[in-house]
Amino acid sequence: MPMRLKSPVILALATLLLLTAIPASGQFYNGMQMTFGKNRVQHRDFYWTYFRFDDIDCYYNEFGREVAEYACVVAEEKLDEIEDYFDYTLDKRLILIVYNKKNDFRQSNVGLISAEEDYNVGGYSRVIKNKVMLWFNGDHEEFSKLIASAIAEVVVYEMLYNADVRDRTTSSSRIQIPDWYIKGLINYVAFGWDSETDNRVRDGFENGRYRNLDNLEYEEAVYAGHSFWKYIGETYGDAIIPNIIYLSKIYKNIEDGFLYGLGKSIRDTYRDWKEFYSNYYSVKPGEEYRKPPEIRKSKPQERYTSVKISPDGRMVAYVSNDWGKRRLWIYDTSTGKSKKIFTAEPKYEQSVDHSYPVITWHPGGQILTFANEEKGGVELYFYRTDQKNMEQRTMPFFEKVLSLSYSPDGTRLLVSAVINGMTDIYLHTIISGTNERITYDVADDFSPSFIRGKDEAIIFSSNRLTDTLSNRGDPQEETGLTFNLFTYDLKTRGNLLTRLDEGTLNDYLDPMQASALSTGYISNGNGIMNYYDAVIDSSIAFIDTALHYMYFIDGRQATDFPRNLESFDRNAGQDAAVIFDNGRYRLHAGATGDAPQVRGNEILTTLWREEETAMLRAADSINRIRDWLLAERARMNDTLEKPLYEYYAADEPIDFRNYVFEKEKENFYELQWRKEYMDIDLDTSRMPMPTALVYRPAFYNNYTATQIDFNFLNNTYQAYNGGAPYFNPGLNLLFKLGTIDLFEDYRITGGFRFSGNFDSNEYLVSLEALRGKFDKQVLFHKQSFDSYNDTLYYKIKSYTTYGSLRKPLSAVLALKGTLTYRYDNYVIQSTDQSSLMAPSSGRHWAGLKGEVIYDNTRRRTINIYYGTRFKVFGEYYREITERKSDMFVFGADFRHYQKIHRDLIWANRFAASTSFGPSRLIYYMGGVDNWMGYLFNKVPMFDQTVPVNPNVNYGFQALATNMRGFTQNIRNGSNFALINSEIRWPVVRYFAGHPLRSNLLNSLQLVGFYDIGMAWSGWDPWGNENYWNDKVIRNGPVVVRLDAMRNPLVQGFGGGVRAQLFGYFVRGDIAWGIDNGYLLPKIFYLSFSLDF
Repeated sequence: MPMRLKSPVILALATLLLLTAIPASGQFYNGMQMTFGKNRVQHRDFYWTYFRFDDIDCYYNEFGREVAEYACVVAEEKLDEIEDYFDYTLDKRLILIVYNKKNDFRQSNVGLISAEEDYNVGGYSRVIKNKVMLWFNGDHEEFSKLIASAIAEVVVYEMLYNADVRDRTTSSSRIQIPDWYIKGLINYVAFGWDSETDNRVRDGFENGRYRNLDNLEYEEAVYAGHSFWKYIGETYGDAIIPNIIYLSKIYKNIEDGFLYGLGKSIRDTYRDWKEFYSNYYSVKPGEEYRKPPEIRKSKPQERYTSVKISPDGRMVAYVSNDWGKRRLWIYDTSTGKSKKIFTAEPKYEQSVDHSYPVITWHPGGQILTFANEEKGGVELYFYRTDQKNMEQRTMPFFEKVLSLSYSPDGTRLLVSAVINGMTDIYLHTIISGTNERITYDVADDFSPSFIRGKDEAIIFSSNRLTDTLSNRGDPQEETGLTFNLFTYDLKTRGNLLTRLDEGTLNDYLDPMQASALSTGYISNGNGIMNYYDAVIDSSIAFIDTALHYMYFIDGRQATDFPRNLESFDRNAGQDAAVIFDNGRYRLHAGATGDAPQVRGNEILTTLWREEETAMLRAADSINRIRDWLLAERARMNDTLEKPLYEYYAADEPIDFRNYVFEKEKENFYELQWRKEYMDIDLDTSRMPMPTALVYRPAFYNNYTATQIDFNFLNNTYQAYNGGAPYFNPGLNLLFKLGTIDLFEDYRITGGFRFSGNFDSNEYLVSLEALRGKFDKQVLFHKQSFDSYNDTLYYKIKSYTTYGSLRKPLSAVLALKGTLTYRYDNYVIQSTDQSSLMAPSSGRHWAGLKGEVIYDNTRRRTINIYYGTRFKVFGEYYREITERKSDMFVFGADFRHYQKIHRDLIWANRFAASTSFGPSRLIYYMGGVDNWMGYLFNKVPMFDQTVPVNPNVNYGFQALATNMRGFTQNIRNGSNFALINSEIRWPVVRYFAGHPLRSNLLNSLQLVGFYDIGMAWSGWDPWGNENYWNDKVIRNGPVVVRLDAMRNPLVQGFGGGVRAQLFGYFVRGDIAWGIDNGYLLPKIFYLSFSLDF
């Protein structure tokens, strides 16, 4: 028997639901399975051409030939190196898609749409991608790392999941690979180790954040994994790594890969890894250094990227970037308060460009100037601190701006900027908006500034090899191993630079406060990026008809921070620094005089710096030997009258049995003079570029899905038929096929659902064009199902055509409009003579729908999200052949996922909808989506004892879910509102200290939930229009209608288990409902579907 419960909060909750439901409503033909998704905002159309090599296709747009040529040269070299490293050759042609900058890439649709977004994830087969997306960020060394990492990713994934006829990976066969494993391996194979990686890994170990690899996420996981593979490579040799990958693939488990590859468990390997780095980081530079006061600490994923002190020292401008949300702040040193003056871009999980805004102060100290990237271009802003107003102008000439610096008179800006893949120096005249190019070559020229007291002279940092400006713009020109400081005289405009050298293999970056006799800069002399003061001096280099001087610097380390300086400025007696320490970016500021003196004998050098110096010396020696060999070969070729080998050849008879070919003779006599230097490549020729080909869209299969399902192929409103129950499709076989072009601008999807009753099949075809400012889609859908009312049986066939336009306003916000034509054909099934003679009927509907869609969620793992998404929309339908058939629908669906700890989250959803007009939409509340309701339950899925008002002209019907603890139709009406609240806990994954062998255990989740909601007709949930609140008693001609006093509000609670089994995400829930204060018997729900 039901148990009576009294809850004092029911009335309050009901009132809250009613109030919040009035302005909102929702598109509930998808139930809880609504589509959200992020956007790619496109500001321009690109026209693509490509180079075709033997094993690489390289695509580039109309402005990207130079950067594409550089990418091709590096990719050819890196592909050979990485294939040799893994002893594996790619089966599929590598496709490079090269963008001039990250913002161009972010306009691309590649990767935007994925079958992973479907609620039923079982049965999918996805093509292994061989596309490499590249963008140039202004630094060719970082660009080369990006190319190598992308190629390594393609090779590793193909090794794990195979290719060609095996080029599909099904949802049931994927190996569970944590980020630290795959992304750390990719970076280690791509570029080994570098200063930034060493800095981040040192911080992770010294502050105890790497206790458990599997609990790490985002950058922390990548750096920790990078360090793990470095330990494996240095301890066991790099040759063991391909074996570990192969064994992981064979056993479909990374733990077994390590066990059989290394002969020890992964737990023991973790322990040895930690001990390795305990020794590696035993030297702790800057441990006792007293840093300036910390004025701000970043949030977990926030980064401080730039800091500049005003000329009078009163203000410090700094930039923060939190998952792409850029903010510019001014810190007042006198009050200790920060003020935000600029905000741009939404916050969401993405590949972030941390280079903007670029800031500098006007010499007068009252204007903060900064450049920001907006709508694919560069905007220049001038913020006046005294008037607190902002001026804006466009800088159309540049693809990307990396730094700004004023001339002493404040009329010009020195700009380090990118055009056509070249990072060069420009002189920008503010009043006219014109630009003058100073350098033009592949060398990266960073941080130019004017030299004080030296008229029209500038200083900058560059990795150029020579002191002569070539101004050729050759993307295949060689660059140096490190960055040095150079000066240039703008007055003479010659082609010679002055190199400021110290004779070391350190990097010299960010020159500041430069004068004719001194300069400051950032360098890594001890392995940590610190600030240095240097004296500029000269000596006589040689004398001919005049004296020729050689300039050099004598630097002294002025700070001894324990972590790299991410940004630093010293001005007007103030210091400001950004460092990454203890897992967060930290902003420090204080008086220069308060900084402790750094004594040379107390400076400690990191082990990585010693290793790096040895590698740079070896590379420098090889380069010097190569230059000597080239000079020697040129000298010989200038003096020899015939090929070298002819001088050695003897005049003797030809031996046919032991004939030596001419090329072999060349190689032999080449060895005679090159001796032990035969392995040094002396090829100085340019890599020939093939003829550029024009790209024409071609389509290929992206994914297929063959799955068991208990839902519809395309959820739409069902045609209403006079009080008939909602049609649940039951067990069916669903097939979908997706086809896209190379850039994923066009997408064709087709599918059909084969019903288990052989009678209610479904078909769908969708065409999408995502190129341009609007996303376009045309969709045709046919659905049929059986229905009945009190007198007749029907087969209803619905034919619907949609045409939609979606306008992305940002990556997370979009507007969407849809036009609909629908024809519902009611075919009466004959059961007697009268039904046999009854004619079929049809209803023609036209519809218009508008939506506002927001989605900034981050997918942590399957069914686990962080962030917020919502949809607010309105719909209008009209039966074309009938007057007064208008139907209006308004609604909303809000969802928020709150991280509690690691993967433990609290998910909440509020959904509501209302329909009104001469025609209406009826909602049946209760149950869950994709429910196999006829299994394990004695009660029917649809409760037909709850009546539907026969006096309302309903056009369509839909479910309102989730409302667990009930079957469908516990309440019904033209309005509904509900709240779902869940705790989701991947319990085994949460406690496991290592990768799990079982995909089932990796995905196993415990869920506790509470649902509360109501469905009603009219404006008042407690009003007289609710037919389910009437109890009708008939006795012959006497009909008595009683008020049943049913509360419109129902509640449900319970718990469940989720897990991925054979590729399907299976949900099992047990729930109890509370209706009118009574606790109802439990109901079990089994479904194949992700949660909301």
